[in-house]
Amino acid sequence: MSKALPAIWVSLLKNKDMQQPPSTIRSIYFYLVSLIALGFIVGSSVYLLNYAAKAGVFKNADFTYRGTPPGIFAVSPKIDSASPAFAVTCQDKCSLTDSDRLSISDWQQNYKAWREQPSAKTNRARGLVNALSFLVVALPIFFFHFRTAQKDYKQANDSANGESVSRGSKTLRSIYFYLVALAAVVMFIISAGVTINTVLKTWVVKDANTKSSASTPVKLPGTPATTDTQGVSSLLACADKCSLSAEVKQELQNWQTDYTQAQTELDNQNKNDWQRTLATSMPFLLVSIPLFWLHWLVIQKDRKKQIS
Repeated sequence: MSKALPAIWVSLLKNKDMQQPPSTIRSIYFYLVSLIALGFIVGSSVYLLNYAAKAGVFKNADFTYRGTPPGIFAVSPKIDSASPAFAVTCQDKCSLTDSDRLSISDWQQNYKAWREQPSAKTNRARGLVNALSFLVVALPIFFFHFRTAQKDYKQANDSANGESVSRGSKTLRSIYFYLVALAAVVMFIISAGVTINTVLKTWVVKDANTKSSASTPVKLPGTPATTDTQGVSSLLACADKCSLSAEVKQELQNWQTDYTQAQTELDNQNKNDWQRTLATSMPFLLVSIPLFWLHWLVIQKDRKKQIS
C-alpha cells in the first residue's frame, strides 16, 4: 500500500502539470458572474456620472419637490364621506366640533411625518454611498472572474486534445461579448434619442415643449386656490376664539410657508426638467460608447483569427 502512494502522487502531479481544458460549466459560471458584476459596475458608474453632472453642470437638475404638505380634512356629520372642504367660523362662536379637533390632531401627525422626509441632499448622499459601495465590491469580482475566463479560453485553445471543449469555450466567449455589445447598443440608442429629443424641444423646436393645458386645473375667478389653504387660513383667523394652542398656531403658520415653497419648487422643477433629463441620459451615453467599443474590438479580433 505504501508503495502505491508515490505512484498516485506522481499521477496527480502529471495531471496537474498537463493543461487540461476547462469544463463548460466552469466557463458558464465565470462568464455569468462577470456579466452580473459588469452590470453593477455600469449602474454604479452611471450614477456617479449623474451625481457629478448635477454637482458641476446641471445644478438645478435635482428633484427637490416633495409634494404639497398634507391638508386638513374633516368629516361632516351630514355627509357619510369625507368632505374636502374645511372652514372654521368664529363670528359668534367657534364652529370647531370634537371631530374637527380630532382631525386637527391627525393632521399634526401627518404634517410632522411630511416634514421629516429626507431632503434632496440626504438622498444624494445615500445614492453616492450606495453607488461607491457596489462599485468597490463589483470591480474586483469582475476582474477576477473575467480574467479567469480569458485564461481558460486561452488554455482551451492551446490544448492539443481539447478541440470540442475549445469550440464550447469560443461559443461562450462569443455569447458574452455579443450580449454586452448588444446591451451597450440598446443603451446608446435610448440615451442618444432622449438627449437629442430634449435638446430639440428645449432650444430648436420650442413649441414641442409646451405643456398640455388639459393637465392644468382651471381656476375660477373669486374662488380660493385650494380648500387646504382656505381651511388653514380660517383656523389661523379663529385661533384665539377656538382656543388653539400656540403649538398648533405655529404649525399652521409653518404649513403656509411650506405650501408656498412647495408650489415654487414645483414651478422650478417644471422649468428645469430638461436639466434633469440630460443629467440622466448623458451618463448612459458616456458609458455605453466605450462599453460597446471595447467589446466590439474583441469580437472583430476573434473573427479575424477564425478567418485566418
